[in-house]
Amino acid sequence: MLKDEVLKVLEAERPTPVSGQALADRFAVSRNAVWKVVNQLKDEGHQISSVRAGYYLKESSDRISVPGIRQYLPVSETRQEGVSPEVPLDVVVYESLDSTNNEAKRRLGAGDSGNLLIVADTQTAGRGRMGHTFYSPQQAGIYMTLSVELAKPLYHPEQITLAAAVAVVRAVEPYLSEPLQLKWVNDIFYQGKKVCGILSEGITDLETGLIQHAIVGIGLNVRPTEFPEELESIAGSLQLSAPTRNEIVGRITGELLALYQDLDSKEYLQEYLSHSMHPEKVREQLNNT
Repeated sequence: MLKDEVLKVLEAERPTPVSGQALADRFAVSRNAVWKVVNQLKDEGHQISSVRAGYYLKESSDRISVPGIRQYLPVSETRQEGVSPEVPLDVVVYESLDSTNNEAKRRLGAGDSGNLLIVADTQTAGRGRMGHTFYSPQQAGIYMTLSVELAKPLYHPEQITLAAAVAVVRAVEPYLSEPLQLKWVNDIFYQGKKVCGILSEGITDLETGLIQHAIVGIGLNVRPTEFPEELESIAGSLQLSAPTRNEIVGRITGELLALYQDLDSKEYLQEYLSHSMHPEKVREQLNNT
């Protein structure tokens, strides 16, 4: 699709202008066709400037998109490098969903068992553990689910969530002025307030009782936002102006894919321990795995 291809180039070259003629030549279309899709992208909310040298995405443009996410995935267009040479990673983006985890389960129920990344700009019924909701305002956070076949069947389900928390820390903490704190087992705090929740669900083999497929939902408050009154005292955000949400999604996904290839390793548990608000629970986990 020409629109996606043009966006992919603009994302890759951001914020350097790309001439309309160069885009037309690259995709064997007219400059008028390029102009039309650029305007479509603008209408969809992408902040694209037109200058004499061509078109460019502003650094402030933060529209979630498949081409934008793929710029930061440690994968080729069709295959997961270092994961499995035969299994592709599909990426889908929605304006709005009830819940990215719900969508992952619907797709699994429909027979889609491949590795899948689902991202939404907002959720109308974001879910947390124990039936809690996750406030998911538009253009302010990251609401993503990675549905993935585990490299090895897993007995301890909490390992999925612990690894996901470590993935978020690895991807986000370099951009922060203070370290993140991890509250057992699925909450992430920054400057004393909750900024991230993780909801992990699994598909279990009935004969062995082992988890073979993980559904990992992550809700991360990235941009400044106003919370409902009941959340003001406990919820916060990272207050980041950069990087883009596409980059954060891509980096978290890359870390998740790497971690889920070797959940038997205790290295990531040591990372969790170093950030933990309850280190005794992590030490217990280390002793039981």
